[in-house]
Amino acid sequence: MYLESARILLSIIMLGYTSWIDIKTREIYDLVWIIFGGLGLALNIYEVVTGVYSAIDVVVPVTFAAGISIVLGFIGLFGGADVLAFIALSLLNPFPPMIVHPLLGIVSRIYPITLVSNSALAGVSMSLAILARNLELALQGENLFSGNNVSGFKKFVLLFSGYRIDMDQVKGPPFQYPLEVPSEEGEDRKLVVIPDINDDKSAISAFNELRNQGVTRTWVSYMLPFLLFISAGYVLSIIFGDIALYVITQLIF
Repeated sequence: MYLESARILLSIIMLGYTSWIDIKTREIYDLVWIIFGGLGLALNIYEVVTGVYSAIDVVVPVTFAAGISIVLGFIGLFGGADVLAFIALSLLNPFPPMIVHPLLGIVSRIYPITLVSNSALAGVSMSLAILARNLELALQGENLFSGNNVSGFKKFVLLFSGYRIDMDQVKGPPFQYPLEVPSEEGEDRKLVVIPDINDDKSAISAFNELRNQGVTRTWVSYMLPFLLFISAGYVLSIIFGDIALYVITQLIF
């Protein structure tokens, strides 16, 4: 019981601290993940040696978590900090805590699957919040796409992923990236679905050019750290269990 409580407490401290730092600076030292991941590894070794769990109980979920996080990082859905965070979290929580009974009563046998799915749901909820905000602006009479050359598909995607804000609210990289391309002679401004987050200099240049052209409101992508969603996914896992798996089982059975 005490060790499981320690796992939960260490996870909350790790995720809470790193999420706060990520929001403020977007820079987290790798030593943080090494310390907390090392503590998780030490707990796992102790419980394997004392016979609480077998080595396979720990190796399988941690290996899965490391593999899926590396793949997600490779395809660009996870940043480097997200990969390390998920590996450290899986070392601290290779299996669901037995001292807490989730309200939905179900978690994946490979616990990191629950953490991934709940984190993804937390991310989706953010998209719904963005949609609600954009629809509110539209209902207030704002023409969201004025002065832009944009297709219906782009409009649909941007309603879920972008914000239209005043230029004086633009902070720029690494917090915001432009979704609006400055107009050239004889052309309307264009909107893009995916911002280039790897070129801060171009992003700053685009914002400055929009200001020079007299643009007062522009579309931006807020780069909220995925650590926030991993943190939310972990809390959801503790309180509710595996939300997606529960919905699937209800639909099937």
